[in-house]
Amino acid sequence: MADEKKKYADQTVEKTSVDGMTVKTWTLNDKKDSLFRIYSEEELAAKEREYEQKMIEEAEERFRERERRMNAQIAQDMAAELQEEMEEQGFVSSVVGADDVLGKLRLDPDQVQEALSQLTKDDRIICIGDSLVYGFDVEGSLTWIGILRREERINLLNAGINGDTTENMFERFFEHVVQLEAKAVVILGGGNDVFGTTPLEYVTSNYAMMVQMAMNYGIVPIVATPTEPDHKKVPKEWKQFIDYDESCRKIQEYNRWLREFAKVNQLPLIDFDKEMHSRLKAGYGRFFIDGAHPNPAGHRMMAAVAKDAFIEMGLLEKKEKPVDHRFDL
Repeated sequence: MADEKKKYADQTVEKTSVDGMTVKTWTLNDKKDSLFRIYSEEELAAKEREYEQKMIEEAEERFRERERRMNAQIAQDMAAELQEEMEEQGFVSSVVGADDVLGKLRLDPDQVQEALSQLTKDDRIICIGDSLVYGFDVEGSLTWIGILRREERINLLNAGINGDTTENMFERFFEHVVQLEAKAVVILGGGNDVFGTTPLEYVTSNYAMMVQMAMNYGIVPIVATPTEPDHKKVPKEWKQFIDYDESCRKIQEYNRWLREFAKVNQLPLIDFDKEMHSRLKAGYGRFFIDGAHPNPAGHRMMAAVAKDAFIEMGLLEKKEKPVDHRFDL
């Protein structure tokens, strides 16, 4: 049968032959189907597959959403439990500014020093943080952690995640530090928070709570400062989204807070930022891949800074250079 199409004032009726059946399709003049359409077996099978795929995708999304809610609830419960413990010690606000933390959080210096005195390089020391820990675009053995493991035989474990924030670090702290039975933890993060315009009050609060959680489980917290990026070397396309001049200023402010926080609470400190600036007075940017992430040479310098800090903590012995007597009179 030949296709037929008749137009009326308000609708169009089209007749077609599908698998030997005559199918009428009523279409309003605004091009919308008015009543119904009969589909062929092939079209129905295709729609059934499409529907099944949609149901599978919706079920998977519901599962992922339940998992996200469950993880969020676990993190919330953990934060609430820790917050309650901290309130008993005078740590009263969930959002704590730098001055508030320095004024209200008081760790027991004797407890810190006692735990530190018993720590050895064979004990498990976990490094938690962002790309400065993980080693963005650098092979694992060439990161500062890999170098110290290989050359100094210090038992460092890398728990860094590229792009991580202090909030994410706190959420996974129990799983990646406490449950792995660490004896000490190096906490190095905050740069991504600053670049993401997170207020420093939130960053310092997250950091302080990680330190407090470590102490609650008898783990020595080691404070570490993130390196300031060389904004002159940062790719131009990045600068379209981030004000690096302002970010560098905030990193400097954050690092000053970390130094004071470690001093007030008598915590061991690895000052990557200060030491790398003092040792690399010229050509600072040459030690970074993109102005923000250290290259292998930059990680070698970070390893040297960390090694000196571990010597000061008593984890490593200071090796005296042999005296050269070849030119003695």
